[in-house]
Amino acid sequence: MTTQQKTPLERFQETTSEHQLTIIHDEGFHRHLHCGRPGSGDRHFNITTWPGYLCISGDMGCYVFQRVEDMFEFFRNDDLGINPAYWAEKVQAGPHTAPDLITKEWLPEKFRSEIKEWFDDATEDWGEEDKAEAWEEVKSEVLSEADNEYAAITAALEFRFDDKELFQDFWEVDCKKWKGHYIWCCFAVVWAIQQYDAAKQKEAA
Repeated sequence: MTTQQKTPLERFQETTSEHQLTIIHDEGFHRHLHCGRPGSGDRHFNITTWPGYLCISGDMGCYVFQRVEDMFEFFRNDDLGINPAYWAEKVQAGPHTAPDLITKEWLPEKFRSEIKEWFDDATEDWGEEDKAEAWEEVKSEVLSEADNEYAAITAALEFRFDDKELFQDFWEVDCKKWKGHYIWCCFAVVWAIQQYDAAKQKEAA
């Protein structure tokens, strides 16, 4: 029997089932929330906001987002829904660091699969002998670099067989996936805001 793999949301909910919210500071757009299981540092995290920014830090990493004055409004979602692609565009990681390096990770197996698919499309009308020879060269010159993102993409773009370019537009292909810690933190931000809203409603009642 095959065990169904848990979704990222299910994994998040499982690891935070005993988490509690502590509001450390709450003054306008300046907030500091701590979330964690009492007596344990496992997957604890802090949410800190100031005008235009929200930072999540703790056991699962640190991400700083910038978008609107009140970042709780930006992330607030009653259904615990997240938008990792759009939110990644708002990650602030310093002037010389691309957000992709923080939120995504390279998948060598995805690169190999995409190269094979592109190769098959490009050589569909070739003779078997030329196709076999070209594939051996692809394996030697391109697939051999699959473990390193920059080297792999460069090898694909520069590859030629009998002066034919087979992967000239390969830079458009996304061979990455979202980092598990980043997705977890996206859920954590939304969850913390839900807990904060519930606490404020209870306080006002």
